[in-house]
Amino acid sequence: MVDLPARIEANQRGLALVIVLWMLTLLIIMASSFSLTMRRETSILSDVRSTAEAMALAEAGINIAIMQVLQPDSTLRWRSDSSLYEFAFEGVPIRVLITDESGKLDLNQSNPQALLGLLAAQGLDEDTQAKLIDAINDWRDNDDIPGPHGAERDQYQSAGLKYGPRNKPFETVEELQMVLGMTPDLYKSLEPLVTVFARGQALNPAKASRQLLMTMPNVTPEMVDSYMQQRTENAKSGLPEAGPTWAASSGGATQVYEIMAEAMTADGVSAAVSAVVRSGQSRQGLPYSILKWRRGGFSGSLFNDSEDNRVIAPF
Repeated sequence: MVDLPARIEANQRGLALVIVLWMLTLLIIMASSFSLTMRRETSILSDVRSTAEAMALAEAGINIAIMQVLQPDSTLRWRSDSSLYEFAFEGVPIRVLITDESGKLDLNQSNPQALLGLLAAQGLDEDTQAKLIDAINDWRDNDDIPGPHGAERDQYQSAGLKYGPRNKPFETVEELQMVLGMTPDLYKSLEPLVTVFARGQALNPAKASRQLLMTMPNVTPEMVDSYMQQRTENAKSGLPEAGPTWAASSGGATQVYEIMAEAMTADGVSAAVSAVVRSGQSRQGLPYSILKWRRGGFSGSLFNDSEDNRVIAPF
């Protein structure tokens, strides 16, 4: 028969073993948790670093594009007709798209027919189109008389809004969001297609995007796609810019450019910047002025565009 002291000693050794096992389990859990936390923090820091790198390179892309679009030598100058350029900087691919603002509809000067084509292309019904066209006109005119379907201060107050139309020209494209009847989704679709920098010029087809060319009367997708393909081929071959033969000619370029740049790092992280730049001597003595600068300033990705549509730009 085992005496009492020996039994107590055996029990104590068993309890000590259980405690050791629990301590080992706890240490393993703590080590695993610490390792997981470190991996997550490392991943976050890596993403932050990659994003910062991509953003810096996209901003470099903007500055390179400004230099190239203002190039005195016309044979080296980059086009402002929405041609897609690609080049490498520090080994990272950057894509740039430059559009002269004459290739957009001027919010302050566009006639009802041009606005109608733009709104119809968004799939709006005729009643909504008429209301928005008159509301836009009432916002930019200098009187308090609403159009047949328009809106002046009384209509805004009836809609529960504490402001009314400016009765002055649009100062920014963002102001369009305040027009009665404008929705966030519709504004998101219209923003890249309109401008306040066209200086009253009609839409210049030679600078317009495919989306805007499709809003012109009596055109088909086949006509527009054929022209856009020819535009790209002309850019690759260094041939002069030319508008579509099926569109009426318009005034010249504005020398105000929207530049969009996007960089894509080796690990697939991208960042985008957009800027609006005016050519001409600035107060700082530069040959251009920055009118607008925005990080992540456009929807979609320039890297989603077809490889066939890009112009490889040596730099």
